Amino acid sequence: MTFQDLQTVLFRIYLNAGYRLAHKIDPDSFVEHLQLDGEHAELIRNLPPREVEQFALELRSKELISMSFAMPTTCKWLQENQPDIIQRFQETTSASRLDEYGVTTARKFASFIRECHDFYDSVPAALPEVARLELLLMAARREQGMRGGRVPDEAAAPPAFSWDSLYWKPSRTAVADFSVDALAVLLRKKEMTDPGEPTWVVISPALSGSMPTILRITTAAYHILDAMEEPLSARQLLSLCQEREMKVSEEALRGLLTRLGNSQVIGSYHVAEKDDRA
Repeated sequence: MTFQDLQTVLFRIYLNAGYRLAHKIDPDSFVEHLQLDGEHAELIRNLPPREVEQFALELRSKELISMSFAMPTTCKWLQENQPDIIQRFQETTSASRLDEYGVTTARKFASFIRECHDFYDSVPAALPEVARLELLLMAARREQGMRGGRVPDEAAAPPAFSWDSLYWKPSRTAVADFSVDALAVLLRKKEMTDPGEPTWVVISPALSGSMPTILRITTAAYHILDAMEEPLSARQLLSLCQEREMKVSEEALRGLLTRLGNSQVIGSYHVAEKDDRA
């Protein structure tokens, strides 16, 4: 067994309650089951259970800090109202030492909260939705950090709008619909137990600062953005709205595209108008 293999075994013990219990009950059988031998077997066999539990507790505390950083509103509500859910998650989920920035753990936790809501009436409907929103914000913050706090311009173009201008939704931008007003809960304008009506948002790394750009949008805007996986002209987007019988006027569409383009939420490339017809 290499030193790296030994490290893997140690982390399995520290991060997995089942491994800790098996080691505590019968260290000899545990070592034999993992096919350890020599000095490594002796080291694992003689690990003091109390020290193992203490170190595992410290790792779980760090894990909770990481989750609280990723999903502060979600974790704060749980700690104040249902701390048993956090405890249950940590007892039943194996953490990973390779989980950079706690991304994988945060995603697992959000899924766990969704499952808890499905099975327990005590978990409000807003909680898994707020957790999902915070995950999207976390992803945008990470992208923002990797870009040094700025999103590069995607097109060096004059700001003049035309119906032949091209628009697209970059991979960094996320659009999401929520069954409750998760944004209002996040901003503390609504309570977790009284979250309001469904809402739609668009999230993208900001040009500067630490907070990503997050905009509340209409249902129509959500469907327009959802269709912009590849570049489409404003004229094509207008035709799309008409085909789907969406109540979007030319003025409203122009305003939406201008607003999103100026915010760098979408990519844009402006070209001269080919004719005067929209």
